[in-house]
Amino acid sequence: MNPRQRIRTVMEGGRPDRVPVSLWLHNFMHEHSAQALADETLRLHERFGFDFYKPQSRAHCFGQMWGQQMRPSRAPDDWPAVERHAVRDAADLAQIRALPADGALQEQVEAMRLVRRGVGDDVPIVATVFAPMMVMTLMHAGGMPAALALQREAPDALERALAAMTTTLEDFARRAIDAGCDGIFYATTTCNAGQTSRAEYERFHAPFDARILQAAAGGWMNILHLCGPAIHAEWFDAAPTPIVSWATTPGNPTLAQMQQRAGKTVLGGAPGKPQFAAMSAAALRSHVRASLEAQGGRHHLLGPDCSINPGTPPELIQAVVDEVRAWTPPSD
Repeated sequence: MNPRQRIRTVMEGGRPDRVPVSLWLHNFMHEHSAQALADETLRLHERFGFDFYKPQSRAHCFGQMWGQQMRPSRAPDDWPAVERHAVRDAADLAQIRALPADGALQEQVEAMRLVRRGVGDDVPIVATVFAPMMVMTLMHAGGMPAALALQREAPDALERALAAMTTTLEDFARRAIDAGCDGIFYATTTCNAGQTSRAEYERFHAPFDARILQAAAGGWMNILHLCGPAIHAEWFDAAPTPIVSWATTPGNPTLAQMQQRAGKTVLGGAPGKPQFAAMSAAALRSHVRASLEAQGGRHHLLGPDCSINPGTPPELIQAVVDEVRAWTPPSD
């Protein structure tokens, strides 16, 4: 099987020749242009030959559409620094307007186009899209607590701003699919226990999630990523994505529990940052093997809980890849 056939087999409930595997990590120094991002993704392709790719776009490319300003990183693990936040208080929400996905987002589209050309037609690619409220947490000078507080302190202004941002992200999702992506990796970080009430979710999250996922409906490999601990998995059972990704850490569902409750293909089974780079190759192989055996090759893509550590030694990545490729799904 080629990677596309392998993943489609998994999504259809069949047993592939082996479980598809991919890992993703930032190289912050190579995220400042379409060519650099594509080159870094293709370097991983040549080195590891993953079954699909999620090019690691810089996290602030979305906020840059509304005035977020960044200092370019100078090393692979040099986390980007914000020089100017787009939102400092509720009054700044008024300046957020619906924009075409030009500028920083069109740069990401061009990167996807270059990656598609480099990996060929048989290797799937997904483009990362952050949920509007997640983007707001990165744009706000007060971070996540201040952004979430806007749900109560300035609900009408926040709702208008999120609606405008959604229009831009819809355009980006469509452009990514048109550029050759097989779907989007739609990430949210703000719907965990203690962050948002169900009523707030229904007003400030769900309608905008639905619009963006509908814009990406032309993709066959759309992935929902629920980031962090204590996720409200039940809020997303009906999300129109065939694949779900989350951290299989204590307090969150296991692979089997999520697959059973949502009826979707599950993406997970490897640790994310910071655990990944702190583990030995033997420990990583053991962790991955347990995940493979738990799922038995059914409805399972092997990937990390979240992105793995920037600068992760390649031998650790190779250990995971080798373990997955050495494991054969049981026959019926």
